[in-house]
Amino acid sequence: MTARELTRELVTRAAYAPVAASVDGAALAAHAASEGACRDLSRSLGMSGFKALLTRALRQAELRHPLLRGVRVRSEGDPVLDGISELLAEHGPVAVAAALEAALEEMLGLLGRLIGDDMVARLLAQATRVGTHDDRNAT
Repeated sequence: MTARELTRELVTRAAYAPVAASVDGAALAAHAASEGACRDLSRSLGMSGFKALLTRALRQAELRHPLLRGVRVRSEGDPVLDGISELLAEHGPVAVAAALEAALEEMLGLLGRLIGDDMVARLLAQATRVGTHDDRNAT
C-alpha cells in the first residue's frame, strides 16, 4: 500500500468516527487521521525520531501548501499539531484538509522510503491493536 493509499484509508476511517461527524467534515477527518498516525508512529519509533520525521514532513509538504507554516508540533506530551483552529478560520476547511492530507502523505512516504510502505502500514495496524508503547519499547 502506497503512502497515498494509506493516507486515504486513514482519512476515510477518521471521517466515520463519531467525533468527525460533529464538526468540520474533511478538515477534521484529515486532522484526526494525522493525529492518530502521529500517536501510533511515535509509540513505535520513539518520540525524538518521530518528531524529527513529522517536522521534516511538514516542511516538505509546506512547499505545496504554504499554510502549513501555521502548524506547530507540540513539544510536550503526545505529538499533536497545534494551530489547526487558526488555519481553519483563516483558510477554510477545504484548504486545511488538503494541506493536512499532504503532510500525512509526506510523513508516511518519508518513512516508507526508509522501512518500506508495507512496514509502515503494519506499524500503524500494530499500534492500533496493541495500544501503547514508549521510547523504551520502540522498534
